[in-house]
Amino acid sequence: MKLIILTATLIASAEIQAKEMALSFDDSPMATTKHFETNERTDKLIQKLKELNAPSVMIFANPCKRNESSTVIDQLKKYRAAGHFIGNHTCSHPRLDDVGFNEYSQNAAQADKLLAPLFAGQKFFRFPYLNESKDEKLRDQMRDWLQANHYRNGLVSIDTDDYLFSFKINEAKKKGHKIDYQKVETLFLEHVIGAVKFYDELAVKTIGYSPKHVLLLHEMDATVLYIDSLIKALRTDGWKMISIEKAYQDKVYLEQPKNIDASNGIIAQISKEKTGAINNYNSLDKMTYELDKLLGLAK
Repeated sequence: MKLIILTATLIASAEIQAKEMALSFDDSPMATTKHFETNERTDKLIQKLKELNAPSVMIFANPCKRNESSTVIDQLKKYRAAGHFIGNHTCSHPRLDDVGFNEYSQNAAQADKLLAPLFAGQKFFRFPYLNESKDEKLRDQMRDWLQANHYRNGLVSIDTDDYLFSFKINEAKKKGHKIDYQKVETLFLEHVIGAVKFYDELAVKTIGYSPKHVLLLHEMDATVLYIDSLIKALRTDGWKMISIEKAYQDKVYLEQPKNIDASNGIIAQISKEKTGAINNYNSLDKMTYELDKLLGLAK
């Protein structure tokens, strides 16, 4: 009897702390910068994911980022050829609260039309800035639009603000500052892995188990530079990388909380629903200060 109880306890503990994660990348394709030509960045990310034997990821794309949308589609085809998935991130990345339902839904529909040849299976839409609106009526209008157009919400469980590292290293590069990329990498890994730990612990506390996490990253310079180090560090920490298809099978991504605080991901939003408290990974100010100091950008 004791052995049976012990075995059941170990199984339950393993389910609670499953430590499985899929990757997603927003805002593709990013423009040419001081660090990467746009196609070079895409090629580098695809190459690194392949070398790391990473399962399929989802690329949330903005096909109206260039005047010639056909060149964007050709670039995104590289991800599909490598076995990854494309999601709708609107055509030109507006914020729902800034433009309203009509303009926003038209923008999303334009992206849907352009990206249609690249979709495979269930379609996913991710709100730019994770902004599902601060107005319940507007939020619900978009929820209805997604359902009517056969989309699921491309929710995330772990938000990282990784984009700030790319903005900062490009600002430093533009100003001619010397960049210690190894020290930036150390700070990048510390920040992102800290977010992983925070939201995983919040998930266990809030929903009772560690879900198949979806990590929000961006197809940006610092993230592409350090993605191999990040995946290796996560694996060393016991995380199993899984496909985005498998991750979105988790029931947590079907949740539709009533509250409007979606900007930190679904785990934080469910926590707000249950407790009324806002729980987000709040090391952003500290990280920004340290990064500015490291890059010679501190005022």
